[in-house]
Amino acid sequence: MRTDLKDTEIGWPSPTAAWYGLIVLMCVSVVAILDRQILSLLVDPIRGSLGLNDIQIGVLQGPAFMFFYLLLGFPVGWLIDRTHRLRLIALGVAVWTVGTIGCGLATSYEGMFVARAIVGMGEAVAGPGSVSLLADYFSPKRRPLAISIHGTSAMFGIGLALLGGGLLLTLAKELDPIVLTGHPPLEGWRFVFLASAAPGLIVALMALTAREPSRRNDIVVQSDQAGFVAFLKRGKGWVASHFAAVGLIAIMSYAFMNWLPTFLIRGYDWEAGHVGVLTGIQFLILGPAGILAGGVFVRLLQQRGRQDAAVRVLRVASVLLALALGSLALPWSRELILVPVSAAIFCISLLPITSILAIQQATPNELRGRLSAVYFITTNLIGYMLGPLVTAALTELVYGSTDQIGLSLATIGLGLGPFAVLLFTLALPRFEKLIKPPPANDPVRAETSLTP
Repeated sequence: MRTDLKDTEIGWPSPTAAWYGLIVLMCVSVVAILDRQILSLLVDPIRGSLGLNDIQIGVLQGPAFMFFYLLLGFPVGWLIDRTHRLRLIALGVAVWTVGTIGCGLATSYEGMFVARAIVGMGEAVAGPGSVSLLADYFSPKRRPLAISIHGTSAMFGIGLALLGGGLLLTLAKELDPIVLTGHPPLEGWRFVFLASAAPGLIVALMALTAREPSRRNDIVVQSDQAGFVAFLKRGKGWVASHFAAVGLIAIMSYAFMNWLPTFLIRGYDWEAGHVGVLTGIQFLILGPAGILAGGVFVRLLQQRGRQDAAVRVLRVASVLLALALGSLALPWSRELILVPVSAAIFCISLLPITSILAIQQATPNELRGRLSAVYFITTNLIGYMLGPLVTAALTELVYGSTDQIGLSLATIGLGLGPFAVLLFTLALPRFEKLIKPPPANDPVRAETSLTP
């Protein structure tokens, strides 16, 4: 199979090859999120089958996955810079698919922990590999659109994980008992894991059908003192407040996304299959809508002269997210509970893209990649490690009842939300100072602003 892509006359891959590569990378991202998030729909069946508590489930959702995801992040990044990226991605998909199958076959907490760790190890290649390939598939002028389109795959992945998981749970209930030759009947949650692994095999093969683009270096590399370090010194006030706020938002977001299905199942007696289908549709509709809305709101405010629009939108969205999570503790009806849930999904979708827009606006072109990497590390390390686990700890240890997930999510929202709003407020004047064009003879500008 031919894997080296012959570039066009202008030096970039042909549109057909580039957009096919983007489609493949989106499929990789969707399947990665699907296999990562499917556990959130299966909490109670797994608890009952393996005899776990909510804190153990929180560990499986967050630290068991994310610790090994981050542990392999830098070694995988090194390999991505030196090897055939699409083959490496195909290998990563195969590894996390094996981990997903392992989740379905696990008979103990320890076995499930190892399986989730394998999922995290495999998925460590998906994000960095996609970023590297997109930079070589698309020219700088086309790249923002391609990256934005690719960014929607995360919400599609969450939506499909819930929707597909809900449909699979319904199917498992219809097929019960599910009997494999020579094996005892298969529990419904195990069937969902095994069925969710199937797309991974297809996507791994798809990755091998895309063509590896030539590596390019269209960014001028500066010394640390002249580039990244100098910028951090200049913008330390904004960087510290912005990323602290982003970390708090990440905790709130991952707490909500990982415990939403269980909250509806326990608190409102919904069937797991119905929860998956309904919340999956919400994420599929409101997720992309929130992503697009973030850019639209920022652009509208900028047209009215508010060049600091990104931070202003982040502040308002943080208020709305905190209120949406806080209202989950109220006694909603089975139908009206979808109102705060929808508001939270919309805000969770809007906040990341708006944060990235702020980073892009405040950071010189040749430094955006590194600061964006800090953003993704911050959200994953803080949010995914702490969000699910803190929710479980509040439910088990503070409120003492597995039915109080809504109260736990409300505590996180109302406890962290005001601090996020305060931090974005503190970031606002510092952001304004950064984006204000400095004098032409400013030495800092000369150090941190190059023409790409």
